[in-house]
Amino acid sequence: MRCGLFLIYQEELGSLALRLRIPPVEFARTATGSLQIQSVLGQRTYQVADLHTARLVRLAPQFPLAICTGFGDLLPLAAHLSGQVSAFAADRNLFYAEEKGGRYAFSDEPLECGTRYRLLARDIATPPTELGVALDWKPGQKFGEWHSYEMALPLAFAASKPLLAQIKQFFGRGIRGERPRLFVVQPSPHHIELDGTYVYPESPETILLRRSTNGKITVHTSVGSAVTEVSEVTDEWVELKGLPADGQDCTVSINGSEQVVFRVEPCGLFRPAGLVAISGDAEWELFADAPVAPAQLLCNEVKVECGGVRIAAHILRLNDGWRQEGSHLLSAGGAAKELNAGNFGELLPAVVVSPEMEDRQTQANLSKTTPPVALRLWVEGLVAKSFGRDGLERVRCYFSDPCRANLYRLGLIMTSSLMPYIRAAQDQERGRKG
Repeated sequence: MRCGLFLIYQEELGSLALRLRIPPVEFARTATGSLQIQSVLGQRTYQVADLHTARLVRLAPQFPLAICTGFGDLLPLAAHLSGQVSAFAADRNLFYAEEKGGRYAFSDEPLECGTRYRLLARDIATPPTELGVALDWKPGQKFGEWHSYEMALPLAFAASKPLLAQIKQFFGRGIRGERPRLFVVQPSPHHIELDGTYVYPESPETILLRRSTNGKITVHTSVGSAVTEVSEVTDEWVELKGLPADGQDCTVSINGSEQVVFRVEPCGLFRPAGLVAISGDAEWELFADAPVAPAQLLCNEVKVECGGVRIAAHILRLNDGWRQEGSHLLSAGGAAKELNAGNFGELLPAVVVSPEMEDRQTQANLSKTTPPVALRLWVEGLVAKSFGRDGLERVRCYFSDPCRANLYRLGLIMTSSLMPYIRAAQDQERGRKG
């Protein structure tokens, strides 16, 4: 059962957040009981029906961290959670410093070479000067009355025995080499939860993973049964098929070490919705191109559904030639249909071209190659800066033919922060080509 404490840096807020994660749990239909979590922030109570989906309980650093009490069939879950929160120490606590899901490092876990951590300490913690330089020690902002620090252990081959001895003494922990890692290559998740769970709105046909070393891959769901098929493509590449679509956590481990958690659940609340334009029988979001001919758009009345009176009033102040009716904006037939709604999308004015000019434009378009869109050019510039000319050529091969062979040729680029933008540019390129 995968529960845990997580210390998360919320970049958009510029602050730290402490969460206790409760995974989705399946109970018998006759199960009854409740779970209570008491902390300095108050009491949260969950019934059996509330725990079919994962929960992230907000906590604040203190000692003891929280008290978990269970009743009925939720007594074993409460006992397990109590073991998690009781591990939080009164003086110093270490968490993995990952982009998402900084999991708590229990006191019996050795530190890993080449890994970043966050330290949450009641009192000021200052390592010796030489050790601080070796750890890239960075004091962070205070979290309540607690001090936070970020650090990175050196790679095993770059650390001398005296330095490793200093690290062991300062933290009071052993040190081990870096464990094998798994990286999600494709498809991209809809979003990543604060605890690092990859969430998809629908079960992907396959998920391609890349592993840092050849190790045994195992998959388990939150109810403890392995249901997903694992295909060893090569020593480096692994495919997963049959991700459960019932909201369970699907945990993927390499050599027994949990690496990735997947979940399939509806993501409706996360999907941005733009303004909807209506002209005759045609209906489209302003994020997309109008599916009607320019002449038809110019002649017909266009109604834009804004989803709220205040939004409609705000957009009306930014645009001329429209009138408001409740949450709708209207433009009469024969009027220019131009609407700038900022992040909600836009409606560009229809330009009616004479048949003669249309023929000339068609011939001109046929005589030249369509240039890359701005997003692709921007991404190529970032790739060239980070991975050089060779990396740029690999990405351009992937743009021209996004087959699996060209995907594999990307190498380290696939696990870099640029890969989501490369995929977005490739999707945009495919959409332009029809």
